[in-house]
Amino acid sequence: MEGQKISREKLRRECSLEQFDFETTQDLEPSFEIIGQQQALEAIEFGLNVEQDDYNIFVVSSKGRDKIKFIIEQIKKQARQETEPDDWCYLYNFNDPQQPVACNLPAGMGQQFKEELKIAVDNMEQAIKENLFNEEFMKKRSELENKHQQEVGQLLAQLESQAEELGFILEKQESGFAIIPLLDDGSPMEEERYDNLPPEEKEKLDQEIEHVQEKLNQGLQKLSRLIEKYQQESKKLNQRVNFQIINSFLQPLFEKYEAYDKIISYLKELRKDIIKSLGQVQEVSEEEVGLFKEVEEKSWSANLKYGVNLLVDNSELDGAPVVFVEEPTYYKLLGRIEYETKGNSLVTNFKKIKVGGLHQANGGYLVLEAEELLTNFQSWKLIKQVLKTGSLQMKNLGEEYDKVPLSSLEPERIPLDIKVILIGSHRIYQLLYNYDNDFSQLFKIKSVLQSEVDWTVENNYKLARYISYRCQKDSLRPLNKGAVGRVIEYAAQLTGNQQKLTTNFEQLSSLLYEADTWANLEGEKLITKEGVEQTLRQKKYRVNHYQKQIEEMYHKEKILLQTKGVEVGQINGLSIIDLGDYSFGKPTRITAAVYQGNRGVINIERETKLSGKIHNKGLMVLTAYLGQKYAQRNRLSLSASLCFEQLYSGIDGDSASSTELYALLSALSEVPIKQSLAVTGSINQKGKIQPVGGITKKIEGFFRICKLKGLTGEQGVLIPTQNIEDLMLADEVVEAVKDEQFHIYAISDVEEGLEILTGVEAGNKNEAGGYPQGTINYLVQTKLDQWAK
Repeated sequence: MEGQKISREKLRRECSLEQFDFETTQDLEPSFEIIGQQQALEAIEFGLNVEQDDYNIFVVSSKGRDKIKFIIEQIKKQARQETEPDDWCYLYNFNDPQQPVACNLPAGMGQQFKEELKIAVDNMEQAIKENLFNEEFMKKRSELENKHQQEVGQLLAQLESQAEELGFILEKQESGFAIIPLLDDGSPMEEERYDNLPPEEKEKLDQEIEHVQEKLNQGLQKLSRLIEKYQQESKKLNQRVNFQIINSFLQPLFEKYEAYDKIISYLKELRKDIIKSLGQVQEVSEEEVGLFKEVEEKSWSANLKYGVNLLVDNSELDGAPVVFVEEPTYYKLLGRIEYETKGNSLVTNFKKIKVGGLHQANGGYLVLEAEELLTNFQSWKLIKQVLKTGSLQMKNLGEEYDKVPLSSLEPERIPLDIKVILIGSHRIYQLLYNYDNDFSQLFKIKSVLQSEVDWTVENNYKLARYISYRCQKDSLRPLNKGAVGRVIEYAAQLTGNQQKLTTNFEQLSSLLYEADTWANLEGEKLITKEGVEQTLRQKKYRVNHYQKQIEEMYHKEKILLQTKGVEVGQINGLSIIDLGDYSFGKPTRITAAVYQGNRGVINIERETKLSGKIHNKGLMVLTAYLGQKYAQRNRLSLSASLCFEQLYSGIDGDSASSTELYALLSALSEVPIKQSLAVTGSINQKGKIQPVGGITKKIEGFFRICKLKGLTGEQGVLIPTQNIEDLMLADEVVEAVKDEQFHIYAISDVEEGLEILTGVEAGNKNEAGGYPQGTINYLVQTKLDQWAK
């Protein structure tokens, strides 16, 4: 039984340039498309077309601006086929100013109404001011005043005559008329003389004045009624003229917006309020210019009450709105009611109601990042609430928690017709689905954007057209086809699979930006394959500090690892160190010690709590394999320990389970393992080798250490057969394999690996249930049987 030695051709897939009929990306039509997403797009399209409530969409996708933009573009294609939704505005509520009235108008009419109302009110105010000194109005008011003065004059003359007959005169004062006695010479009595009268005379005089007052009362009452009548007639004259002026400006609005009940109701209340306000202006003469000041103060107030707060203006829309709120805070979604300071108080009004993303998306689509939504206080709760109620109620955040509630507005609810599209990871989707009862009811459509797609000629061209788009949009130098091919290979490297390409265009875009920078520094007009290679080397150089430190420790033998010779119970395992922005392979020595006893296989990492659940599972599978392989006649009786040498941090995963098994079998059989080889791969209970992740980095990690210590032509790596298609090895590794300086073996079961590692036959079970003498399985079985006895 022998493992497969992998040929050079299978170690890396290269992009054939013969498939391209262009020389540079300038020859291609730019295209912004996340490739290979037909299934996801069909799900989105279906979700957009479902008209029932609660069919909102969750798009499962990795992070990236390009993916969000791509999703938005797909939604806009649907939105352009739909009708523009209504404009929304708030109007002053004359009956209850704390509850502004919400009003909708067809798209574009909101702005028209706002402008037309402003013009009407401005012109109306100017006309009313001018009317104060209008010749015709002044004539009517003068006639009314003359008539009044004539009637008042006649009545006063009668009263004065009556008073004189009784020895008194009437003197007009601010509070009315004073009755003053006449002296013998016909002159009025002065107050000082009245005060100096003897008490008896003063009392007599007071009685006479009271008698005169009684006789004149009827006439004084008639005079008071004349004055009141004049004031009412004057007010009616003003109202009649003002009403004609106001109606002349408002009537066109009444006619144009007669189909909109809330507008008509508002205009009626506005007209009533203006007439009422003008009626409060006191009558003054032409010379009293203070009237202008008072009217102007009224008009300043009119700027608030007699105006429109246009919240949503859809006049520029082409179809339904598609709104993406990048930072979905509570106020950016719902809008806010702003305040201003006046004196020691905070005040507000309906014009301080500010629009939110939900208002802007009403009648269309709202796109949000799920993670951002969930990490902003109350935002997720708000989205669920508006989707459940189908309406928007403006209120400030946390009002229910305030110890002293702030006096605020209560704007009328706005009905909401909206479809929400959330974009987030699969993990967030699962968390919401499993732990939020509302989620599955509100988001019934799931669309999954694939993180990788098939490496095909069609997708190569689509990726090349995306590169052309990115170069054009961001003013980057064009790539020749060799550079495009290398970018496509890099897209495969990111997936760790020869058959796939990544859809993480953010990383590809970063590569293009950096390649353009290097081309600029070197004065190149094109980005070439060599330029892309240099960019990748520099990207690695900027972040591989820790890797260099680790490799230096191998070189100085501070980390012990043999790359030649043989050892019993010792093998080289492969692992990966992931630093977030960079990861690399790190070989590790694994040792096994066996002895008589019944403790079983002890994992030192597990005992010291340095291993995770999956690694512990791998060890249990290993133990199960030993039992089914060697304990069919006698019970499994052994004590063994496995250790990752010089491991001081945690470890998880089962990719070392086959490696640990080889070390254990070597220790039991006392057959040495070649230290020039390293192993990765998990096992099942039947001894079959299973694929693992990060295969390329693991191989490159061991190769670098072998190169550091000196290549001998015997070094290599054992990997699962299923991982062959995942190989995208660096050129230096591929060349070393070509030159027979390094070897990569693909194996499918434990026996294949044993024979390559030891050079000794594993041994197949014969009819008697035993193994041929001298084979590894025979040696292991013999020792375990002896220990069992």
